[in-house]
Formats: sequence, structure tokens, C-alpha cells
Amino acid sequence: MSTKLYLEDTIKSGLDIVVLTASTPSVDGTPPPEKPEAWPTCQQVKCQLKRIIEQSKRGDHVYIHYSGHGTRGKDKGRRYLALWLLHDDGCKSIRFRTSSNLAPDLQKMVKKGLRVTLVLDCCFSGCVARNTDYYGFDVRYLEYDPIPDSAAIDEEEATPLNTLNVLRDGSTETDWLINPAGYTILSACAPDQKAFEIEVNENRQGALTHFLLRALNALKWNGINLTHRSLHEHISVAFHAQWPQQTPMRYGNANLTLFGNSLFGPENDFIPLYEKDGQLRLRAGDIHGVFTGDEYVAYPFNAPEHASSRAGRGSASVRVANVGPFESDLIVIDPEIEGKIETGWKAHLLTGRSPRTIRVRVPATFNRSGLTDFLDGDLRYVRLITRQEDKEHPPEEPCMYHVVVTKNGEYRIVDALLQPIPSVPTVPCNSDGAQRTLVDVLQHMAKFKYFEAVENRIPCETFQTSFFFTSNHSATNSNWIEMEHGAIWNLTMKNTSDKPLYVAVFNFRPSWEVTSLTSRDGGGDFCIVSAKEKEIDGEYIMGIRMKVPEFLQKDGITECEDHFKVFITSRPISFHMTLPDIFRTARGEQGVLRGSDDPSGLLEELDNRFRAQDDNRWTTQSFLVRTSIRQSD
Repeated sequence: MSTKLYLEDTIKSGLDIVVLTASTPSVDGTPPPEKPEAWPTCQQVKCQLKRIIEQSKRGDHVYIHYSGHGTRGKDKGRRYLALWLLHDDGCKSIRFRTSSNLAPDLQKMVKKGLRVTLVLDCCFSGCVARNTDYYGFDVRYLEYDPIPDSAAIDEEEATPLNTLNVLRDGSTETDWLINPAGYTILSACAPDQKAFEIEVNENRQGALTHFLLRALNALKWNGINLTHRSLHEHISVAFHAQWPQQTPMRYGNANLTLFGNSLFGPENDFIPLYEKDGQLRLRAGDIHGVFTGDEYVAYPFNAPEHASSRAGRGSASVRVANVGPFESDLIVIDPEIEGKIETGWKAHLLTGRSPRTIRVRVPATFNRSGLTDFLDGDLRYVRLITRQEDKEHPPEEPCMYHVVVTKNGEYRIVDALLQPIPSVPTVPCNSDGAQRTLVDVLQHMAKFKYFEAVENRIPCETFQTSFFFTSNHSATNSNWIEMEHGAIWNLTMKNTSDKPLYVAVFNFRPSWEVTSLTSRDGGGDFCIVSAKEKEIDGEYIMGIRMKVPEFLQKDGITECEDHFKVFITSRPISFHMTLPDIFRTARGEQGVLRGSDDPSGLLEELDNRFRAQDDNRWTTQSFLVRTSIRQSD
């Protein structure tokens, strides 16, 4: 439903939307509360696909979004994918074969000249055991009931619906998905991963749907071309920084543009303001990527749309105080202006703020009383949750990490699936200052994730197009660059503008260390990429030998992941953005809680430096690199 609201709010004409949905019935064996014509039955889906083929015309854009459960079966030795749909009676589920029921219709659309995007917020494994714990997100699965080899390929088998929470589980492996012809697929996760629902601001939706909507808004507002490539790159980095349990995949044509130019707003996109019951409100909320603390400049309704024409006109600064799903409460920063802003004014984003606080569930016995001195003052990027939450008392949002006590009497930090996290040390429960050391480690991880997610949410469009990157290794469908242990990865930046650019490169390493590659070995805080001269682009080349660290190899781990983040600015900026490896933090050699590097201060410095300019001329580019050791090495 959030996707429907987004499209209706964005595309003002020529939009034809059909939503087929079914809520979980309160009683097993009964149909959903929605009207039967709105159910996602096999027949309804087939009818809508047929309607698209018959009523569309060449050049139309088709967007198909499936958010639900998937499975995979085997027929005559071949695996196939299936989506779970409703039986016509609404009480049973049916496997909808993608290869035989969906792919032929998609090919017909492509042959007719339609631009098709298929989003699958699900995955396709039937071999995941039931998990009855609650972690702040829906862990959902549907048992796979094997189809006999003699079964017909198109046979639809019905199984009773389960009203319990189930996992969007699985892996994808079939020719029609891996090699789609003429259309593009965005899927929720890699073949060996699970897909999840998460809950944000009391709005539960698939993780892919959540980050997709955020990316669409960010790219649209920033004026970035909405190709499937740029969309997938944006989503991949967001997942890696904020929900690393999933790796979204892209298949098919990466250069197609989502909905053509329909999602682009005006050159200077304004958001309407209105007042209700004495409260000033912004007609944008969580679904639009608004965060508490965002600052806007408010203008009267008759103020010109272009920045150059607004100079000297009346305006006021406002700040977001509370974010709702679709609208937000504002406060006026200047008391003298308060009361003068009224319904009909409009606002333009000035400074974007993202809290990026990670939530960590700790044992109920965790003694916080001894940590009050620094929990209240310095623990800015971690929220510790000690209340035992369950289905009757769910958390506000899912926890990225959990702290468990092992049989050996150690605190261990695990991920959202309760799996150990490579490179994160355990802390003996009975050691001196154990809880403080544990919180230091958590704060280290939170700072790492905060730095990793830093981006300019309102970059300048012309600045974005003044440079480009090339690499000697291309990214895969998962947006990861695959490298062999010991191989050299070359990254080249080209400056196509008539002014120099300034670059700082940071490596987010497997040891949870953040290092500056531009300042290592005595280098400066940044590198200068010269301006274009005589039709020759300015150039900056960096070569990095990729290796799996020895501390991982000693534990038998032959693969690791690095995140390289490039900051590009229009003038020299020194970045104070480093962290030691997490083992030093655990040993107390460098307490990150008392360190001088402040993640939020980095954003404030960047915003303040460029606030006086007409545009924010700084941006970031991320590269995800996975390094593996071959067995023969």
C-alpha cells in the first residue's frame, strides 16, 4: 500500500494502479477480510497480466511489485521458483510458477515494446527451520511441500494457509530470473539469504520495499537519473549499512529508466505546509525520507520557484520535530517568525539529518545502573533495549544486534538472526569492567555503521555529473565487486569539469576499522583531481591490493568484505573519520566512547561549510568489494 501511495503522490497523470492484497484472517481456515475481487488469487493475477498486455501501448512503463512469500520446487530434476498466491476460496494458498505462469506474459510485454520492472520482495528456499523467537521483525517462512517428479509443470497445488508469522525465505536459481530478456528484476536478497519484514514507525513492510521507497525519494529529490543501476546501487549501500542481513540483487537491463521521467520533480522541489490545531505540518513523512531534525526553509506561496529569484524574499527556518508515516510536525526556529507561517506556505530542504542510531537488545539482567555516568552523556549512537519483548509487546523497530551470554560465561554480540558476527570479540562476563567494555564495543560498531551510512541527501545535480568512476573489475548483480586474494583493484576517477575536485577515500575494513587511504603513509587529508584541460579529463587513480586478513584466515575464514567510501568535495575539506580495529577497543587501548571523532560532527561540518552556497557541493560514492581465497592458494 505504501508503494501505491508513493506512486499516486509522484505521478500526477496517466497512472493505472491495481492492488491485490489480503490480510491475515483472525481465525484459521477463514478468508481474508478484504473483498474477494481484491484478493491476490492466481486467477486475479492472470487477469491483470492479460489486461496489461491487451490495453497497453508501446512505450508504456509497467511496474509489478510482489511482496509476500516465495518457495522453490523441483520438477524432473529442475528447480523452479513459485510465488504463493491465494486460492479462489481465500482459505488456501497456491504456488504460482514463475517460469510457466509469469515469464511468458513478461516476454509478451517486452515484445510489445513495454518497459517492465519486476520487484520481488520475497525469496525462494523451502529448507529453513521454523523460528518461533521474535526479534522485532517478521521471521516468516512457508514449508516446501515437494511436488512429485510426475507432476505437470503448470499444476497448481493448494495447501492450507498458516496465520502465523512466516519467513520470506530462500534462494533464486532459474534461467528466466538470472537472464531476463528486455526487462529488469530487483529481488530482495541473494540466493543463500532470507528476506525479512521490518517495522518502522508502526508501518510493517518488506525490507526491500522499505529501502526501495527511501531510495526512490532520495534519487528523485536529488535529480539523479532513476536507472535501475543507480537505484540498485543506492539500495545496496543502504542495506549494507543498515540491514546487512540481506543483499538485494538486480537482474536484466541496468540502463532502463524507471517510469521514464515521470518520477522527476521540478527543478526546485517544494513541499506544501499547512497548519492544523495550532501545529505547523509538512506534507511529507517517513515514506518520503524525512527525519527528525531535518531543517527546511519555508517560503510564502507566491515565492519564485528558482533559487536565484528567491534572494531577499521573506523566508523562515523550520525544523522537523516529529515524523509520521506521511506527514511531519514542524517547529519554527526563529521565535520572531512563529505565528506568521500559515497554510499555503511551502518548504525546501536545507539540512538533512538521519539519526542512524542502532538498536541492540541486551540480556534483561544487564546492569545499567553502573553505566549511568556515560550512558546518559556519551552513548549517542546505540540504543540498549533490555525489556523482554514478544509478539504481544513488539519493539518500535527491529534490533540490528543482540547480546547473548554463552555457555562459557561470555557476552557475545550476534546479528539479527542470532548468528555470530565475524571479527567481533567476546567479553568475559566476570572480567573487570565487562559491561563497560561491552558497551565500548557496541559504541564502536555504532560509529562504524554511522560513518558507513553518511551521505549528502541533497547534493547538487550538476556537481554529481562533473565526475565519474571506472574500475578494472565490474560489480556483479549483487553490486559487489568480486576479487581474488592478492589481486589489485584499480579505481579511477575522472574530473570532467573546469574546476579541481577534492577526494578523500576511506576503507571500512573487516576488523571494524576505518582508515583513510588518502592520508596513509604520510599523505594529506585529501587528493586533488585536476580540472579538465584541452579536452583531457583530470584523473585520479588508486590501486589497492585486496587480501583476506590473517586473523580471519587463522579462524578458517577465506572470504571478507570491504566497503570503500569516496568523499568528493568542491573545496578542500579535512575529514576526522577514523576508528581503530575493534580488538583494540575491546582491550581498552583506545576507548571510542571518549574519542574525539564525532560522526554527527562530520555532517554538521560539511553542512556548515556549504550552507551559504546555492547548492551543497559534496557527495559520496561507495564501492563494495568481496575478496576470496581460492582453495589452491
